[in-house]
Amino acid sequence: MPSRGALPSPCWLTSASLFLLFCSACGHDSVLPPGACEQGLLPGDLVITEIMANPAGADDGREWFELYNASETEFDLRGVALLLGQEDGTDNEFHRVLQSWTIPAGGYTVAGPVLNEDDVLAVVPYLDYGYDSDLGSMSNASGRLEVACGDRTIDATIYTEPGDGASRSFTGDRTPDATSNDDLSQWCDATTEFDMESRGTPGEPNDICIGTGGPLSCIDGGTVREARAPALGDVVITEMLANPEASEETDGEWVELYVGADIDLNGLALGTDPDELEESEPVASNDCIPVAAGTRLVFAREIDPMLNGGLPTVDQPLGFSLRNSDGQVVVSYAGAILDIISYESAPAGASLNLDPDHRDPQDNDDPRYLCPSTLPYGAGDLGSPGAANEECAIPPPPGQCLDGDAFREVVAPQPGDLVITELMPNPDAVGDSEGEWFELRANAAVDLNGLWLGTEEGEARSTVEVEDCLSVSAGDHVLLAREPDPNINGNLPAVDATFDFALSNSSASLWVGTEDSTLDLVMWSSSGTGAARSLDPAQSDPRANDDEGRWCDAVDEYGDGDLGTPGEPNPSCGGVSTGTCNDGGNERDLIRPMAGDLVITELMPNPDVVTDANGEWFEVLVTAEVDLNGLEFGDDPTNPDATLPPGGDCITVSAGQRVILARNADPTQNGGLPAVVGTFGFGLTNGGGTLFVGYGGEALDTITWSGSPTGASITLDPAAENPTDNDNAANFCTATEPYGAGDLGSPGTVGPACGGGMSDGMCLDAGVPRAVLVPTLGDLVITELMPNPDAVSDQNGEWFEVLATANVDLNGLEYGDDPTNPDATLPAGGDCITVSAGQRVIMARNADPTQNGGLPPVVGTFSFGLTNGGGTLFVGIGGAALDTITWSDSPTGASWSLDSGSENPALNDDEGNFCAATEPYGDGDLGTPAAVGPAC
Repeated sequence: MPSRGALPSPCWLTSASLFLLFCSACGHDSVLPPGACEQGLLPGDLVITEIMANPAGADDGREWFELYNASETEFDLRGVALLLGQEDGTDNEFHRVLQSWTIPAGGYTVAGPVLNEDDVLAVVPYLDYGYDSDLGSMSNASGRLEVACGDRTIDATIYTEPGDGASRSFTGDRTPDATSNDDLSQWCDATTEFDMESRGTPGEPNDICIGTGGPLSCIDGGTVREARAPALGDVVITEMLANPEASEETDGEWVELYVGADIDLNGLALGTDPDELEESEPVASNDCIPVAAGTRLVFAREIDPMLNGGLPTVDQPLGFSLRNSDGQVVVSYAGAILDIISYESAPAGASLNLDPDHRDPQDNDDPRYLCPSTLPYGAGDLGSPGAANEECAIPPPPGQCLDGDAFREVVAPQPGDLVITELMPNPDAVGDSEGEWFELRANAAVDLNGLWLGTEEGEARSTVEVEDCLSVSAGDHVLLAREPDPNINGNLPAVDATFDFALSNSSASLWVGTEDSTLDLVMWSSSGTGAARSLDPAQSDPRANDDEGRWCDAVDEYGDGDLGTPGEPNPSCGGVSTGTCNDGGNERDLIRPMAGDLVITELMPNPDVVTDANGEWFEVLVTAEVDLNGLEFGDDPTNPDATLPPGGDCITVSAGQRVILARNADPTQNGGLPAVVGTFGFGLTNGGGTLFVGYGGEALDTITWSGSPTGASITLDPAAENPTDNDNAANFCTATEPYGAGDLGSPGTVGPACGGGMSDGMCLDAGVPRAVLVPTLGDLVITELMPNPDAVSDQNGEWFEVLATANVDLNGLEYGDDPTNPDATLPAGGDCITVSAGQRVIMARNADPTQNGGLPPVVGTFSFGLTNGGGTLFVGIGGAALDTITWSDSPTGASWSLDSGSENPALNDDEGNFCAATEPYGDGDLGTPAAVGPAC
């Protein structure tokens, strides 16, 4: 490199071709005064920083370029040569600076195609030097600009594809130098307006380019710093108006973003195509645009409220139009997608509003969480731009229903749970299409949501589709009708659900089922006019009602005069239960069981190796030879849930025989039970319930239980096998011997000794009865709860932790949300459930660590839910609460953990003493089940 001060040759051109091209210019060198280019510019002293090659409108006389003095010396550019040509360096035009043109150290100067005279330059105030027309016109596609001194190129750069009316400028977040400006990725179209038509920064620091390969910078109080970049989850699309009515559509469209962290808006881009992020227009500004966490930003097509429908605020322009249907909005930063929202159609005149409880980039992908806004703003369109969103009426996810304020899994009916008991194919008081109906009897507590209805097996012609849980209890009679309005349907009582197909008067069938199974199918050959076909109430299962002889025409009047008992128990048909049975081909009288002949000795409410619907069962000891034909069982002898066939073959059992009644008779499905005498469709509640066996509406034996172990039956001590002693829960204990597929119990055989004869308040301590150590106030503290697991479902992963501050037994412990009506109770008798002072025990929805998220051993289970949005939880004894907590919200995938210094029943009343857990357990949720939690 020549030393500064060396005088270049007057004919300094770097090639023979240029010499020939510009020899006339060399002739002008002779008139330059001494010292032309005498300051000896070195390569890199001047840097080309901005080029306006494509001005708005006509280009003539409006092109310009900018130079930066990268040295510490002021230069006079007299004698410098300017060259403009093709991108490959050919076809150069040439201009030699013949007048004084100074540029200060660290300063900028601008040249353009005007006469270099003061009066002309004054008209174009941003120009410092005019080179007339010597360089010709800059190509709008691409070109090469060079600054030379003698035989030295001081700087040269290429420009490509300048935007219309925008200069191409070297990024303003770094000091210009002649090496960096060779990297075209560091150049971008200017964004600052410098006149009515053009964008650029002539003579000033340039705009900062976005996407130049390094961290984005911005100017904060005069200092360049790195912009705060948003991360995934920091920016969420929360609302958009794609189809305004109060303004022109292209003027009134807008998008709202919720910012969940402190960021700078610089570089954030909105677009419509995730595959074409480069087409999105990022927010461009030299100055940092800080946005605080919790801010709602509005991007709008038009900033003028007179045009945009009266938007209360506009933070940024929106550079594209929103589609009215099949649309998308994409938010990205530096080529990474932060959020996408898709929609099938946009409501007219109303925004699509994201429910505020589901403000994250995953939830707004679910159309259930988007709803049309109802709040008017400005000129009358509906929305809440820049303000809090409205709550949406959120439909349940597939397979769930709305139970109060929370979604839960639908309890789908299983075979035997629903029985068709009455049907009206031929009403007389009203027309068929208005007055047809049928009735179902529930043999178990189930939900009707998703129930399939039709006239052919397996073909759904109607489906029960409602959002709220349509729950029925065992013994309920459910009414389904063509028309729900009593003024039209013959004045039926309240209709539970509707169907839209016809019931034929003759040679017809009716089917009820689910996607997976048939629940009941009945057929009839004919039907009377104005009278329902009614099933005898003794036939309460889907097999008995297959016999048309067990049906009769209704005789009781309802509503407008037709006959039937819709939604109510049916009257007896008469002559169905004859009191006889077929004994090897011979008809004989039934040997009916009497009081003392039947004893309930074992029950399995909570199997583990199979589902409850397949594996529940109970055992009855028969103490005298009887027939079980017509045997009734359930939880209420006045309204039995199931009945064995009253006629047909004799169901004879001998004294001392133990019979099994089960939800499922198939040993390959029921956990490997021995032979089953009869089946039932109702459930044995895990948290406690009542069970009877009887005959003719009279109970012969009844037991109650308050809780049930997982995967083990509750078995009666052999010394207490009579209908009196089995009233005492202390005479029952947990089975310990496996049967069938691995659950514990002794179905069909004598169970183990439990220490029978124990009085209330006793439990077995290593087989020896002793008094239960009943906890008192202060002995138990609720220290942790998990209402909203993420690694597994709520039904499997909810749990809470109780700290024992003294040595106590948990036998009979009650828990739930109301001590006067506990939702779950641990067994009062049986083995002592002992905990030591300082021990922490877990109560959970599911005791299986392979399903519950990897919890440590669970002491007791429960079936109620811990509500995500807040609730109450107590533990207590005998209807009195020992500790109660409340919570108002719950984090996702993390427990609420009590501060380790606040573990007593007074301090845990303060929700401020709880905090979200941070330590992972099991499958990855956060919490410290059965261990000391962190300080809050």
